[in-house]
Amino acid sequence: MNQCEIVKDLLPIYIDELCSETSSIYVKEHLEQCEDCRFVHQQMMTELSEEHLEVNKLSMQQKRPFEKMKKVFNSYRYISKLLEWMTVIGVVFVLLLFGKAFFDMKQVTSDFKHQQFIENEQKEIMENAFNSVAKGGQAGLEELSEKYQYKINYIALFDATEVEPLSPVNSFPKAIYPIPYEKAVATYRNGQLNTEQIIPMDYDIATMAMERDDYIIQFEYTPEYIQSVERAFQTKHYAPSYIEIFTHAFVALIITMCMFILWKTIKRTNRNAQSLIE
Repeated sequence: MNQCEIVKDLLPIYIDELCSETSSIYVKEHLEQCEDCRFVHQQMMTELSEEHLEVNKLSMQQKRPFEKMKKVFNSYRYISKLLEWMTVIGVVFVLLLFGKAFFDMKQVTSDFKHQQFIENEQKEIMENAFNSVAKGGQAGLEELSEKYQYKINYIALFDATEVEPLSPVNSFPKAIYPIPYEKAVATYRNGQLNTEQIIPMDYDIATMAMERDDYIIQFEYTPEYIQSVERAFQTKHYAPSYIEIFTHAFVALIITMCMFILWKTIKRTNRNAQSLIE
């Protein structure tokens, strides 16, 4: 076997750099001297390069879909980060809303207690007034007028047959536009029988009346006490319920929980997909 045949046999492992150092030096020196072997070497290198290019091209074609998927999942990663921050902001917002709701609930609870106090006080005044009239006639209102002089401006007794009936239901005091005081059997102010002309207050909730045993008793609040009565009136008719107070907080909580679940789902899916791509 001549040298060229030996070199041609060694060329594949020479190109792959797998032959020994001595053989490598031998092949290299021979290629420098032999044009035929050098041509074979160059041909093998060209074929190897083309083969590598084909392999690389195939590899790139295989990787291209994964690269596109990687871009998609990278965009999901940004969405996940955005959802994470939105969830954090949502939690803070929910805490603020619940804090405000609890504060409002305390205020409304206080208003409800005040409303109940005013209504109980109205019943108490009326009960005391009818009991006083039953015991001492019209003069029985004198002591009651003095007792409540800081809350009641006038208290008057009417004969129910002389004025228009109030209502079929007479169990509770009723806010009315005042019955003219000149029709009263007697009117008291600050514990004194009033003989002067009275201009009634034109604010209907400032005057309460109730009918019982053919009598109507009417009292009018003092201007200073009207604000307290107005607060009770507003609470009774316009105060929000506890459910309404907490509605915004619970809606925000549900939205935040949905964002949290979506964030965890996207994050888990993205992590699993990323591990497959890489």
